[in-house]
Amino acid sequence: MKNEMKQELTRRLCECNNGGLVLVLYDIYFAFSLDVRNALGSGDSAALKKGVADVQAALDELMGALDFKYPVARQLYPLYSYCKRLFSTALYSLEVAVVDEADGIMKKLRESFEIAAGQDKSAPLMGNAQKVYAGMTYGRTDLTENFMNDENRGFLA
Repeated sequence: MKNEMKQELTRRLCECNNGGLVLVLYDIYFAFSLDVRNALGSGDSAALKKGVADVQAALDELMGALDFKYPVARQLYPLYSYCKRLFSTALYSLEVAVVDEADGIMKKLRESFEIAAGQDKSAPLMGNAQKVYAGMTYGRTDLTENFMNDENRGFLA
């Protein structure tokens, strides 16, 4: 996963509510899935092993976030588990078709969660997160970032 994507996902995590958090997890999955595709295309077995481990970790997060008091969780768990097995298959089959199958399932699930997240009007999970504003000036080596000084940061006693 590229650094720019990591930064974007981190910012989204800081700003999202419960519904948005699931979408970020799906986007993390797709970023790692792209890494697997690239590794399959280049024949880089070390990158393939890392990519598969990363995808499976993202799926583990989605599985761990399921609340089994809701019936839909009992339907999602086997789908996530099946996708994990598909990526294990990609390690020895070296076929992109198995990644396509997993991505097709995950794409449909993400679309459903996107509809549900659009109805979630709850507050951001990290209400006290520090806001980062990227300025239009550049330093010698990087972009200058300004942090909003917030009096209400941290734990309130």
